[in-house]
Amino acid sequence: MFGRLILYGALALAIGIVVVSACGPEPQTQGLATPTPATSASRPVTPSTAPTSLATATTRPSPSVSSAPTVAPSPGSSPAAACPRSTGGDPSNQAQLVAVRVGHQPGFDRLVFEFAQSAAPGTFGIPAYTIEAASSLSGPSGQPVTINGNALFGTRFQNASTQNPNGTPSYTGSTDMKPTTPLIKQIKLVEDFERVLLWGTGLDHLACPKVTELAGPFRVVLDFPTPP
Repeated sequence: MFGRLILYGALALAIGIVVVSACGPEPQTQGLATPTPATSASRPVTPSTAPTSLATATTRPSPSVSSAPTVAPSPGSSPAAACPRSTGGDPSNQAQLVAVRVGHQPGFDRLVFEFAQSAAPGTFGIPAYTIEAASSLSGPSGQPVTINGNALFGTRFQNASTQNPNGTPSYTGSTDMKPTTPLIKQIKLVEDFERVLLWGTGLDHLACPKVTELAGPFRVVLDFPTPP
């Protein structure tokens, strides 16, 4: 009897241990947590500006250089560079003007200055001269001399005069001629001072003269071209 009590007590003790073990807290397994990568909000990258295409270079033609329109000269003037300057004679020569003639030939108006020997010291011959287009011509006073026409030429002689050194005239013709020729409208003495002689020639329109020197007697000839 006593032995059964001991057996029953041992059995009860074993059952109690089992029950206590079953009711105890469950041990937790603590492992390394796998980090969850943070998911950033993504969106398609849209360029702020659309791709810029290279502009096609357009070659512009250079502006063509055109000459300025020719402006008709006002009466009593002509462009100074319109005709080349003509020079001749000899600066050491001395001469007296004795005649001025103008006339028309088929294809040109002719103006002639004729010279004779001078008593002034120097070699007798055609004096130095300059013939050129001008905008105006002035005498010793500096005042412009009016000459009819739409173009103007000046013919200047050095060491020449209409007056002999003794004061007598070598030229007795007109100093202001208005011929009826097609191109030459007026021929006028502008200056005769200290053996510098200047004549102005007014033309109906600008035309460049052909200048010729002749001898026997000495002459300077200006041929202004005209229609035949």
